[in-house]
Amino acid sequence: MRTAALPPVVAAVVALAVSGIRRLAPILLESPVSLPSAESLSVYLATSQFAAFLLIYGLLFGVALLAGLRDDGVSATSTALATAASATVAFLLGSAAVLWYLGPDRGPVVTAVFALGASLGIGIQFAVVAYAGVALGERHGEGPSPIVP
Repeated sequence: MRTAALPPVVAAVVALAVSGIRRLAPILLESPVSLPSAESLSVYLATSQFAAFLLIYGLLFGVALLAGLRDDGVSATSTALATAASATVAFLLGSAAVLWYLGPDRGPVVTAVFALGASLGIGIQFAVVAYAGVALGERHGEGPSPIVP
């Protein structure tokens, strides 16, 4: 059983993007740029959340599915664990940078605890998505199911 290399790499990139997307509203409020109207701001925030959804459940799931389809020896469990680790570290780094930008007066311990908790949640979410994609790819790659006529 081997670990697919591409899902953890994609998960790290997606986690970095999501760490900024999830905190887009505070970033916009704290930045010196002029804010758009409330309606425009809500559209931007909803669009960014949809983009995060597409990155996680579209791109990451698709890459994991392709890894399961193309490689017979890939393990869903080890790929999910590697994906969780890479996503957790990438989200932790991105969150720490965003939280430091938003509130450097906040203590480093509070920032670290907050970022670590959010990062663990993202790691688990990405692991589940990667596991589902690889497992579905393995199952689909076996041929027709004996249950379906």
